[in-house]
Amino acid sequence: MAPQPTADSHESSSDQSMSDTSLGSAQKQPIQDTNILPATPATPDKATLSLPDNDLEKARQDGHAAPAPAYCALPAARRRFILGIVTVAGLLGPLAGAIYLPALPVLEREFNVGSTALNATVSVFMVTFAFAVSPPPPDAIGLVPPGLSEAPLFWASLADVQGRRPLYIISLAVYIFANILIASLPKNFGALVFLRLVQAFGSAAVVSMGAGTVADITEPKRRATAMSLFLLGPQCGPIIGPVLGGALAGQTSWSRSAISGLVLWLVVIFMLPETLRCRVGNGEIHSNGSWILLPPRLASDLAPEPRRGPKPPKPTLLAYWRLFSYAPIGIVSVNTAILYSTYFAIAVHLPHALEDVYRWSTTAVGAGYLAVGIALVIGSVIGGRVNDWRRARLVKAAPDGHVEPETRLADQAWGVMLCAAGTIMFGWFVDRSVHAAAVLIATFLTGFGMSWVFIATTAFLSECVPQQAAGAFALGNMLRNPGAAIAAVILPPLVSKMGVAWFFTGLGILDAVVVGGAVILLRIRGPYWREQRKAKAQNAKSGG
Repeated sequence: MAPQPTADSHESSSDQSMSDTSLGSAQKQPIQDTNILPATPATPDKATLSLPDNDLEKARQDGHAAPAPAYCALPAARRRFILGIVTVAGLLGPLAGAIYLPALPVLEREFNVGSTALNATVSVFMVTFAFAVSPPPPDAIGLVPPGLSEAPLFWASLADVQGRRPLYIISLAVYIFANILIASLPKNFGALVFLRLVQAFGSAAVVSMGAGTVADITEPKRRATAMSLFLLGPQCGPIIGPVLGGALAGQTSWSRSAISGLVLWLVVIFMLPETLRCRVGNGEIHSNGSWILLPPRLASDLAPEPRRGPKPPKPTLLAYWRLFSYAPIGIVSVNTAILYSTYFAIAVHLPHALEDVYRWSTTAVGAGYLAVGIALVIGSVIGGRVNDWRRARLVKAAPDGHVEPETRLADQAWGVMLCAAGTIMFGWFVDRSVHAAAVLIATFLTGFGMSWVFIATTAFLSECVPQQAAGAFALGNMLRNPGAAIAAVILPPLVSKMGVAWFFTGLGILDAVVVGGAVILLRIRGPYWREQRKAKAQNAKSGG
């Protein structure tokens, strides 16, 4: 944790230098804040609470410098309450995607459709979640891991105009409406596909908006801790979702697993204040009011103009294309998509394997996802710490204390091999009906290896393009979700023709050869591409 700075310039310098270092765990990294109030130190201590205008004027007349306003004027208890709300809200999107998987065999029987058709509903959810997204708010760059670093384009435009509060209210309403219809309408497959699309559209907003809310109410020096707490919600979705979905689908109608979020929506309506700093500044207009917002309104009042922060810049498609055309970004994005597609193919096939081969109940199938879910978390934590530890050793050994970003990629080889090995093992274990414990161990290796690679990739991107890390993360995620959607659709026919063993053997070889080869290519050519990019940027600057 960086020491408390004494000036704005110190804050920016400290935060930027830290953002260029490892994302060992993506949530452990302070970043440079872009939404602070003009001429306001970003990290005031507890004594620097906002003063009324007459007190500020009196201080000026007395010849004393007025203390700077607090970064956030809301009481600590209310800030913690807001953090709790957005943490639970951040759980909904990943939960909605994962809760569906254990029930796939049940849904095939309910709707009388084949696995290819039903997997299309999974693909619809993944594609909608991917292509309705843009990068996270600038004040959350570097703190959100791949898969969570997104805010829907439609919702983002609304947030820029009306703030975060209406975004929460409307998007959660869309999500809940889709859930209720899924649970109550007659069994119609076309309606299921459409409602899964609506469900993804509604749930996609809250994850990144939660990250932005955390940045609104938490000063930079304490933001990493707050962000790590917030990320417990999105990170637990893939673990809790299958267990909950399997339990509900096994004991009652599968549609019961679609109903969630109504209580949270009411809490948001009546108790979540606006936090967007370009509308309410440091939140002083809410600091002395009741926690219950009566009458509840969609949008909040505006703070006085001098107390508002600046609006964040909007991304453009041209900027994305220029970033993607930078070879390391394109290669890393494709690598991410391939590995995630492999993982998702296992996640989609797992319920069929456990139910058809091992005769597990739907409830037990949901519990079977715990192995890969826990592996994702462990791989992220351990992989990040090892990656940071190796880089620290290299920095210490370097005469000038400088190491190239490509050193981050050395750890990827281990993750790629583990992921490939776990994938091949999964296929053959299921094909030969090896004990179910061996199958779950194989899924653990795949999840651990993929997560290990992702954290090294995130760290590499943060150092390779530190000023455009958010765009790089968004590109990677926009490719990997469609990749997962394609994997879900092609899985049943290919498994039918090739057999489960050879299908997953092919995926494992693809991971080892393509992803492993790309890592080697980046290690060799990465420095050249980076210097070439710097030269182009310098020439453009000189020409301008």
